Amino acid sequence: MEARIVGARGIAFAGIKAGKFRRDHFAGAFAKALNVQTLGPNMRDAGRAVAGFGGSVKILRLFKPDVVFLKGGFVCLPVGLAAKFLRIPYVIHESDVAPGLANRILGRWAAKIAVGFPVRSYHDFEKSRLVFTGNPVRAELGLAHRLEGLAKFDLFDSVPVLFVTGGSGGARQINDAVVAALPELLPFCQVIHLTGEGESERVRFDVSRLGKLPNIDRYQAYGFLMGDMALALAAADVVIARAGANTIAELAYLRKPTILIPNYEMAGHQVDNARVLSRAGAVRVLDGAKLTTERLVMEVKRIVGDREEQASLSRGIAAFGQPDAARDLAQVILEVGRAGESHKHKPNTGGEL
Repeated sequence: MEARIVGARGIAFAGIKAGKFRRDHFAGAFAKALNVQTLGPNMRDAGRAVAGFGGSVKILRLFKPDVVFLKGGFVCLPVGLAAKFLRIPYVIHESDVAPGLANRILGRWAAKIAVGFPVRSYHDFEKSRLVFTGNPVRAELGLAHRLEGLAKFDLFDSVPVLFVTGGSGGARQINDAVVAALPELLPFCQVIHLTGEGESERVRFDVSRLGKLPNIDRYQAYGFLMGDMALALAAADVVIARAGANTIAELAYLRKPTILIPNYEMAGHQVDNARVLSRAGAVRVLDGAKLTTERLVMEVKRIVGDREEQASLSRGIAAFGQPDAARDLAQVILEVGRAGESHKHKPNTGGEL
C-alpha cells in the first residue's frame, strides 16, 4: 500500500524485508521467548530482519539522506539500525504512551524522539530528547461544521448526537453493547454507528431482531464512511471510541467529549493511552471486560445531560491535541537533517552498533 501511495506522489520508493517479533502479552519474559506458537515464526523473521538490515544499508548509501525518519513498527528496526551503522541521524515518532519494541530499541540512539502525548507521560525514553509534537491529523477535520454534519446525516439539532466507532475494522464488543443499549439510548439521543465493514451486516441483523423500536429513525449504521467521517464527528455531541493514538488525536483536535473503551486483549497500548487521559480528567473510560448496557447508557446520559461535564471533558481532551502536529514534526526532522547535512558530502564507511 505504501509503495502505491508514495509512488503516486512522484516520490522514489524502495522496500526492504522485515521480520516481526511475536509475543504473548500475557506471559512472562521467558515464556514469551519460548512460546511454541511464536518460536518458529520468530526464528524465520529473524532472518528477514537481518536481510532487511543489509537492504537498508544499501538503500541508505544510495539515497545518501541527511536524516532518517522512523514512525515505529517492526519494519523500522532494520532501517534504524542501518542508519546508526552509517552514522546518519534519525528521528523517531512514537504515537502511543507505551512505545513498541522497535522504538524502545531505537530510542537509545535517536537524535530526537517526537511523541504523541505530553512528555511527562513517557518513562521509556530519555526526557531531554523528547519533543511533544502530537499526532498529525487530517486537515479536513477542522473544516467541517456541525450544522453541515447534521444536514448530511438528516439529524435534528434539538436532539443530542452520539457517534460510535470501533475503528475501520470495527469492534464487536462495542457494536454488541451499542445495539443492546439502543432501546434506552434512542429516547434521548440520535446515534451514528460506524460498525466496521466486516461487522455491518451482522449489526444490522441484530438491530432488526430488536423489533420495531420507538425512534428507530434516530439510529444510523454504516460499515465505513468514505468521505463523511469529518461531518459525522462535527455533528457529534459525544463520541464512543477505542483508544488508539490517532483516534485520540482527532478527538482532541475537535475537543469532543469522549468515552473510551480500550482494546485490552489485542492492543495493550490502548489501555495506557486511555489511562493517561482518564487521570487528567480528559475522558471517561469503560472497561470492555465489564461493559454492560446499564453502564454504557448511564455514562452517555450523564455526559449528554450535563453541559458542565461536556465543557470539562472538552477542555481536558483539548490539552492532548496539537493542531500543528504535522508542521511541528516536520520542523523537528528538518532541524536534525540540517545538523546532519555534512554526512551527505562524506563517504559513509560504517561504524559500530
